[in-house]
Amino acid sequence: MLRRLLCPLVVVFGCGGDEPGVTALFALPGGTPGDDYYATPFPNDLWRDDDGTIDMSLFPTNSLIVEDYRAAADTLDGFGKNSAIYARFDGALDPASLPDAAGSITDDASIYLVDVDPESATYGERTPISAQFRAGHTQTIGDNHLSARPFPGFPLADSTTYALVITDRVRDASGNSIGAAPLFRELLGDGGDQLVVDSRQAYAPLIAYLDEAGGDERDDVVSAAVFTTQSATSIATAIRKGVYGAAAPVGTDITSPATNVNFKTFIGNYLAPNLQTGDAPYRDAPTGEIIVTAGVATVQRMEPMRFALTVPAGEPPAGGFPICIYSHGTGGDFTSFIDDGTALSLAGQGIAVISTDQVLHGPRNPGGSAELDFFNIGNPYAMRDNALQGAADAWSQLRLADGLSIVDGQRTVTLDPTKVSFFGHSQGGLTGPAFVAFEPSLSGAVMSGTGGLLYLALLYKTAPLDIPSLVEAFIRDNPVDEENPSLALVQMWAERADGVNYAPFMTRFPQVVDGVQLAPRNIYQTEGFTDTFTPNPSIEAFATALGGDIVMTADVAEVPGLALRGRMIKSPPFDTNVNTATAALAQFRQAGGSDGHFVVFDIPSAERQAAEFLGTLARTGTATVVAPN
Repeated sequence: MLRRLLCPLVVVFGCGGDEPGVTALFALPGGTPGDDYYATPFPNDLWRDDDGTIDMSLFPTNSLIVEDYRAAADTLDGFGKNSAIYARFDGALDPASLPDAAGSITDDASIYLVDVDPESATYGERTPISAQFRAGHTQTIGDNHLSARPFPGFPLADSTTYALVITDRVRDASGNSIGAAPLFRELLGDGGDQLVVDSRQAYAPLIAYLDEAGGDERDDVVSAAVFTTQSATSIATAIRKGVYGAAAPVGTDITSPATNVNFKTFIGNYLAPNLQTGDAPYRDAPTGEIIVTAGVATVQRMEPMRFALTVPAGEPPAGGFPICIYSHGTGGDFTSFIDDGTALSLAGQGIAVISTDQVLHGPRNPGGSAELDFFNIGNPYAMRDNALQGAADAWSQLRLADGLSIVDGQRTVTLDPTKVSFFGHSQGGLTGPAFVAFEPSLSGAVMSGTGGLLYLALLYKTAPLDIPSLVEAFIRDNPVDEENPSLALVQMWAERADGVNYAPFMTRFPQVVDGVQLAPRNIYQTEGFTDTFTPNPSIEAFATALGGDIVMTADVAEVPGLALRGRMIKSPPFDTNVNTATAALAQFRQAGGSDGHFVVFDIPSAERQAAEFLGTLARTGTATVVAPN
């Protein structure tokens, strides 16, 4: 990459007859850290190293913890898919000249985020953004800065080049057009010294886009960040290959300790591949990392696991019982699905359920704290990849289920490998998305208390731990809000584990796995008012990325991101509303004395809709959102 002292060249000049106004700062990296770091709009492919990774060594921070994330992010092959983008100015802007999310995708938007990758199928498409200007001083970015985030639930594509384009339609506080720095004008032009010529390569996709007829031209643009996103979601297929490359799990020590008129419970043990380096609970970096070699996640060890399986009473179907993989929430265990009523409700639909202890729960973390150790913000690698180990666990459970054959009195219990679903609650909703998006045999899922966008969780999650208080104490980068650059860095690091990046693959853009085009998944998601475990903004970001409709209930509320997608509030029953599959967000008021996080268990109509959703899918191949009563 280019390594020179930052050289911000700033001039003030008028545009189109305006009085001289504020100028957008622009510099070519790198060298001196501090405020001038953001004179180069960030993120930026000007900060890429020759090996394809990004250079974060000068990223300003006041925190030892953030320094750990900065060092980890130095290994990434691209920038964030959801993190904020920054540009600085030598004076104040008029916030009224910035577009709202809907306005940011119109032809006359004053700033916009656009796909400029000539190899991209979505070349030229704009992504809605949330744009903010802050005149006052902040700890690590300084004053007079613009931030723009992909609107929550609109993640950028993997390995794709984008540009945040700032035009002269932005006005300063006096109403004048914004001016460009001479160095930026030189970069978008021709010629220049060797530094400018070399740097122009990074901006070539934007220049080619601007040179096309019908849109903004080079002279209309006063600043821009051009950056390429990381390959985030490829980790899912690598994990699946790693799990399937290990010996298939075999159930042992199977007993049936409890009886129930509606279902039979079996308890047993098995061995499953653990992909995380080091020893649990992965307190020190880089332990807890999942390493991929030649497209396959490396198995570090075979881990003793326990499982619980519930099977409906009665004669098994000819092909075996439909099977649901259940992933419990933080603080639960392998039998939580029995205690919370899921085993009973799904038994009523003829569906068997299997579960294990979540990552760093029960015997997997003796003497540890599941709450502290799973959300281990002190170790970037474990904080990110703990969730991905949970996806590996789901694949191992599926392999275990495929091989089970249990003699139970006069019947032999087997499970149907063609009728697979998933039920994830809370932490299970964090660990499940990669599995749900990339497992070929799976056709549907219930996602309870499931959210996306780590930065929103860090800002608003108050149970079972008060995460915002920890964040404020550790990152030392005020103000701590959605525009915070340290949080943007953490989001960038964690993208490969963030469910919001997998949600579009479940419904709108199903992927190809092992040469097979997957079908869209059927997804029923619940949201409770108010959820303190998974913040409602996170839940709604995930719902927006899925792109389903909102179920008409007594407590229905509009979701801005879904409105941007043109989705609607639909009265049940309905089905096949998204890409031939069924995708829905159902909202409920929390039960008295409880938290909105648990509505799928506490509210009878939510429990019924969730069970019937998977039941109709198993019986007919079409998932239906039934009427609540």
